[in-house]
Amino acid sequence: MKLSLKISFTTFLLVFTLFFAELFAQGRPQGQQSEMPRPANGIIKGRILDEITEKPIEYGTVALIRLRDSALAGGTISDPQGYFRIDQLLPGRYFARVQFMGFETKTIKDIAIKPSDSEINLGVIKLKPTAASLAGVEITADREMMVNNLDKKIINVDKSIASIGGSAVDVMQNIPSVSVDADGNVSLRGSDNITILVDGKPTGLAEISSGDLLQQIPASSIESIEIITNPSVRYDPEGTSGIINIVLKKRSLQGVNGMVSFTAGTGERYNTSVNLNYRKNRVNLYAGYDNRLGKFNSTGVTERNTFDSGMSTLLLQNQTMKNRRDMHNFSAGVDYLLNDFNTLSFNFKLRRMTFGNEGDNRSYTFSETLDTLRNFNRFSESARNIKSYNYTVSYKRTFTTKGKELTADFIINDNEMKGSQDIVQAEFTSGYNPEQPVLQFSDSRNTNMMYIAQANFAVPLENGSRIETGFKSSIKDITMRNALSDFSYPINEWIPNESAINNFDYFEQIHAVYGIYSATFKKFKYQAGLRAEQLISESDIIQANDRFSLSYLSLFPSVHMVYEMAKTQQLSVSYSRRVRRPDNRQLNPYVDYSDSLNIRYGNPKLKPEFVNSFELGWSNFWGKNSANATLFLRQTVGVINHITRLESPGVTSTTYENLNNGTSYGLELIGNREFARWMKANLNVSFFRSEIEGSKGLGIEGSESFEWMAKLNMNFPLRKDLNLSLAGNYNSPRTMAQGKMEEVYFADVALRYDFLKSKASLSFRVSDIFDSRRFNGETWGEGFAIKMNRKMESRVAYLGFTYRINNYNRQRERDRDNQNGDMEMDEF
Repeated sequence: MKLSLKISFTTFLLVFTLFFAELFAQGRPQGQQSEMPRPANGIIKGRILDEITEKPIEYGTVALIRLRDSALAGGTISDPQGYFRIDQLLPGRYFARVQFMGFETKTIKDIAIKPSDSEINLGVIKLKPTAASLAGVEITADREMMVNNLDKKIINVDKSIASIGGSAVDVMQNIPSVSVDADGNVSLRGSDNITILVDGKPTGLAEISSGDLLQQIPASSIESIEIITNPSVRYDPEGTSGIINIVLKKRSLQGVNGMVSFTAGTGERYNTSVNLNYRKNRVNLYAGYDNRLGKFNSTGVTERNTFDSGMSTLLLQNQTMKNRRDMHNFSAGVDYLLNDFNTLSFNFKLRRMTFGNEGDNRSYTFSETLDTLRNFNRFSESARNIKSYNYTVSYKRTFTTKGKELTADFIINDNEMKGSQDIVQAEFTSGYNPEQPVLQFSDSRNTNMMYIAQANFAVPLENGSRIETGFKSSIKDITMRNALSDFSYPINEWIPNESAINNFDYFEQIHAVYGIYSATFKKFKYQAGLRAEQLISESDIIQANDRFSLSYLSLFPSVHMVYEMAKTQQLSVSYSRRVRRPDNRQLNPYVDYSDSLNIRYGNPKLKPEFVNSFELGWSNFWGKNSANATLFLRQTVGVINHITRLESPGVTSTTYENLNNGTSYGLELIGNREFARWMKANLNVSFFRSEIEGSKGLGIEGSESFEWMAKLNMNFPLRKDLNLSLAGNYNSPRTMAQGKMEEVYFADVALRYDFLKSKASLSFRVSDIFDSRRFNGETWGEGFAIKMNRKMESRVAYLGFTYRINNYNRQRERDRDNQNGDMEMDEF
């Protein structure tokens, strides 16, 4: 079965390569047989200068608008010398709007293109800086924190308080509707089933948790975060609560530019980041390196009461952990503009991650009369080393028709994880010899190869609508090898534990095609799409000679509509169908004995859960202020949840099961307000309610949970070169199928000083200033009740320095404005 799938994929790659080569050939100027350029009926050209300095303005935008119907006829941006040119214009009457951030907009009227006079030179156009610019205010600091597009929210985080020594986990703590648990794993609107992308692409790092993945991305390297709660069919349907896309920084300014930063934190935490970019004519080269080196400690207390077979016992566990995390990331790439229509890109990323943990777990078991039944200490020392290689080849083809575009990508992710763990368990119970502790050693090696081929084609129609279609094929080949050995004192040798050996293979392929139709009708904008996905998977438990195969076709529709109530207000409605497919860790039946009294394992019989997601949104903008409100509803079939049971004698096991249906709904409120030039605020308040049906067969009762969260970010520009930031977070208590979590709250503060004409910055931040961030919860089931308390080392002081080469910061703002605008236009 697996061999035939690989042959199928090889055939597919051959077809894809030929398809790619054919498109590339068609992209050459001499090969444009399918679409001849229209005659150049008219040309508009000119030059944009700063009225005060007389210097050229690069990236100034010029929009040419048809006078008779106010339709956009063409547009462009100015080059480094301020020159611009718009061609292939039909005869008619127009007016031009010339803009650049920090300057007043200038409108040029009475532009007439005639057959006898088809080339118009507008000459030198001088733009006047706005009053704020003349007063010396850094305009780039006034950008909106959040931009709303049709199916996503774009949160600009490069000036976030978390960028000082933080990671992507710290950034997520300040993102609307996102919460972070004790291990750094994130959830969106109360659900932890999300898809995390980096630069719009999967990482393939199935061996590590989302918390580990986010910890290895420094906040200083993040450009923006895209929250896509109800994605269109253009995106994979995986992730029932949506997609979080982390957009990393990459510039394209002519010449050499870049940024270097270094941050040191208390507790031996260090973060270095270097990003360099070189662009000349048709070639853009970029490279970056960053690392996160650090140690942190944590403590935990667990209290478990069991009342099985008429006998009650109490288990007390005290855990102390010393953790080390060393992460190195390197990326490099090149964009080559073959001609005016074709661009070829190559990107390479290398990740090296090392995790080290030392843990003590002292366990006491007491009887009903508080007599000590058992007393032992379990010490473990573990290490994990992860290597990840990513190769991406991308092709982009544009056409003479505005909005017509073809993109294609081929991606390879090659990941490997090696892990080991030494366990020493000393028994102090009467009858045991503490001088001969139980010795165990486990080792593991997991590999994950992922291949992705995808293409997308968009074409506008004459009536202003647009059709978009594409395909995506992904292949995963995962192997997991785990072994456990016990030390025998009589023979002084390590003996393999045959019952703990786990060799698990997982092979999966998903092939998808989709289509989207977008249009505008008066004040309505809408798009509707359908995605079809065929999944074929095979799970192989080698030592048990057990195999599970799965194959099914799924349809995923999506609909998005926007109504422009006024120039500053809009109403939106959306629907999408999504899926949560169990991953290899949830499917692998390998038993984790790290805590011998609380074991964990996967369930190879898990089935996917499907979700119907609905949203109703309203937004209003006035000046530099905005308000957003969203009502959402998710209906889930076959909820995947972790289930804890009491095993004999006195051991709990946790695995995954499909429960019955579930429903969650809520309200999300987001507001941005500028109270004064020296005080700005962003507030997010979200309310959720979740209901899960019980399962008699699993002995799980139904559950209902209401929770809310609030996030407040305050920004105080004390001077043009000095900025103070405050951030506060609160997550209310929440109930789950077998337990509940108590509230979590904390606050951060940061100060940033810019100098050397804003080329350099010195930053200081203190996270969790009141040392209040802790995680307390309860879990219960038939015959047991557990209370847990965990405290991470969260109050940390960071001092950081950043230097920008060739005004890297300002250019980044311009690029991002263009990027955000393009993403919004791409919806229609």
